[in-house]
Amino acid sequence: MLAKIGQREIAIIVIVLSLLAAGAWYFTWYTGAQTHIQELQDEIDRLEIQKQRGLAARRAQPQLEATIRDYEAQIAEFLKALPPREEFASVLDALSERANATGVTLRSISRSPAGSPVEDVRAVNVTLSLESPFPELFVFLKRLENMRRFSTIDGLAMTIGDAETTNPTLSTNLTMTVYVYEGTPPTDAQEGGAGQ
Repeated sequence: MLAKIGQREIAIIVIVLSLLAAGAWYFTWYTGAQTHIQELQDEIDRLEIQKQRGLAARRAQPQLEATIRDYEAQIAEFLKALPPREEFASVLDALSERANATGVTLRSISRSPAGSPVEDVRAVNVTLSLESPFPELFVFLKRLENMRRFSTIDGLAMTIGDAETTNPTLSTNLTMTVYVYEGTPPTDAQEGGAGQ
C-alpha cells in the first residue's frame, strides 16, 4: 500500500502530521506554560510589593518602637498620678479641704461606681452639693483644675438663692468622675497623690 502512495502524498501526510503535532504542542504545553509563566510573574509582582512594604516597615520600626516607649512612659506617668483605691478617702478629704479653704460650704458628697475602659483603672462618680457666692465657687473650681490628672468635671448645676443681694449665694451641684488605680502600684505610686 505504501508503494501506491507517492512522494507528494507522503510529504502532505508528514506536513499534516507535523501541523497536528505543532498544534497539539501549542495548545497543550506552550499555552499552559505561558499561563504558568504569567501566574509566576504576578506572584513575583505581589511578593515585590510585600518586600517593599516590609522594607518600609523595617525602616519605620525604630520610630515606631520609640513611639511605643513614649506611650508606655505616658501611661506609667498617668498611673502614677492616680490615687490607689485604698486612698480614695484622701481624695474626698482633699475635695473637702479645697472647699473649706476657698470659703465654699460643702453640704454633701455622694459617690457611685462607674465603668472605665482602661484596665486596672476604676472610675467613681462623685456628686458634691455646695453653697457659696460665685467668686468663692470660681476659686474652688480653679483649684479643682489641679486635680485634672485623675478627675474630670461632668456637670455643674447652679441655682440662685437670694437674688436681691449683689453677691447672692449659689446652691451648686457638681458632678465629677474621679479615677483610681486598682492594679499593682507602679513605682513611686505615692507621688502624684490627691491634690498634686
